Amino acid sequence: MVVRALFVVPALLAGVLLSTAPAQGSTPAHPESDFMGSMAHRVEGHSVARSAARATGAAAAGYAPGMDVSHWQNSVDWTTAARNGATFAYMKATEGTTYVDPQFAANYTGSANAGLMRGAYHFALPDTSSGVAQATYFLSQGGGWVADGHTLPPVLDIEYNPYGTADWPGWCYGLTPAQMTAWITDFTTTIHDRTNRWPAIYTTNGWWTNCTGGDTGTATTSPLWIEHNGADPGTIPGGWNAFTFWQYADSGLFPGDQDYFNGTADQVRAAALGSGPDKIAEHYAALGGPASYLGTPVGGETPVAGGWEQKYTGGVIDFAPNTGAWAVHAELLTAYQRLGGPGGALGFPVSDETATSDGVGRYNDFVVGSIYTSPSTGAHSVQGEIRKKWRALGAEKRLGYPTTDETATPDGAARYNHFGMAASIYWTPGTGAHNVQGEIRKKWAALDWERGLGYPTTDESSTPDGVARYNHFTTNSSIYYTVNTGAHSVQGEIRRKWAALDWERGLGYPTTDESGTPDGVGRYNHFTNSASIYWTPGTGAWSIRGAIRDKWASLGWEYSALGYVTSDEYAVSVGRRNTFQHGGITYNITTGATQVTYS
Repeated sequence: MVVRALFVVPALLAGVLLSTAPAQGSTPAHPESDFMGSMAHRVEGHSVARSAARATGAAAAGYAPGMDVSHWQNSVDWTTAARNGATFAYMKATEGTTYVDPQFAANYTGSANAGLMRGAYHFALPDTSSGVAQATYFLSQGGGWVADGHTLPPVLDIEYNPYGTADWPGWCYGLTPAQMTAWITDFTTTIHDRTNRWPAIYTTNGWWTNCTGGDTGTATTSPLWIEHNGADPGTIPGGWNAFTFWQYADSGLFPGDQDYFNGTADQVRAAALGSGPDKIAEHYAALGGPASYLGTPVGGETPVAGGWEQKYTGGVIDFAPNTGAWAVHAELLTAYQRLGGPGGALGFPVSDETATSDGVGRYNDFVVGSIYTSPSTGAHSVQGEIRKKWRALGAEKRLGYPTTDETATPDGAARYNHFGMAASIYWTPGTGAHNVQGEIRKKWAALDWERGLGYPTTDESSTPDGVARYNHFTTNSSIYYTVNTGAHSVQGEIRRKWAALDWERGLGYPTTDESGTPDGVGRYNHFTNSASIYWTPGTGAWSIRGAIRDKWASLGWEYSALGYVTSDEYAVSVGRRNTFQHGGITYNITTGATQVTYS
């Protein structure tokens, strides 16, 4: 066993700072030093080690012996602890909203494997975040309760502030009694709402009396775990008539702190089973029981993916401590099971089946996604950033219902869903999630999806003049659509030149995709303002428009004696001019005539 250096901090040291106080929402400075009783021992004193006879005598007194541990004990020999008479064990799971005890998983599993009733506790820091936030974090890290026959109710360790001054304002985390009581209520209620078990409260009479003002309301729901080193449990605080657990020593026969349960070993096991309906049964009743769409139960509750599942003739209810109990049935259940159920891609449900806002479909939300169904599309999943984007764009009302599950692209770089209104959303780590729809999507598909132009880097968007719609893509390319031109792609150096000439405000909208010239040397796009951009490896990309473009076209484009254009149109004394590989064309703005020169 690792020896812990504990010392008494007498009241005369009031005002001395024990350690640096964590700021609101910050990471505590030394969570590895905080454990059940660490501050209670410092402030109120601690015992010398009790002998093995103390634990042996507990049975005669009607108490079941047990222990509480954290990473301080390193690797615990659970088999020996059970052989020596331990009936239960609690272990530190979390502190605040940032720390998980590194031995928690091993302790939690090892104690159960040795046959002990086991449970988890949370070390509270009420001045860093809300009771709801800390309860949620505790549950998300495995600190909840499930009806597996060997898990005891969760515990809130609420004691002297290890980061405050050594006086009552510091020890009470700077909160008033009313604020502290409200924080504790938020924590305990959140735990109960998720697990149907009220957590026990670990505290001391001194702390409870001063920091909660002797609150009596908590005692109506939560069992008491009293810390009092000595031959008896001392004064029972605020509203409780008796203790449920008593921490009587900081070392002894078992690893860690020495504890009693106020009852026999059989009563410890009964405490693990809980009383009243569990959350699954409670939710089933709320839905209407056998008269509901779920029908009648099939078999009993079974463990699944860290939670529990109850099958019914018409569906299931799945429960996990950090999500609660929710029903899934019919087409949504079939899709959910296809995707692996609670242990699959979506995790546990976080809603019952719900009608969509358009009244056509139904959906369930899950930890990391949703499944939507409609008569025309069937049931499909939409997850993560794609779901967030879909909902931000109006979900089924704007893009339609998903027609695929979230799926990996052939290159493995992205994820996507297709939707009923000729729309898709594609996501990559580098681009985020963006939608492509309608004629633009059709063009992108014709150009071989991401293998052609890459992935979308924008949603389908409106041009500043309101005439067109467009998407940009990762390969320095875009697709623009207008009613009159249809959808066309612009790429690479041609797109860069078009952008430099002020996009559609310069040459107009593309009327062709980027295409190869007949001689196989160049690439080009035509645009609505009687304009084109031509590119070759040797000349680069240049624009040509109006009368000069018309003259070049009449001469045979790049097959003419002029060859490819080598400049944008520029001003000369009589008007405008483009140069070419083998000459130039000048437009006279006075006469409207064009003159061709050769070099």
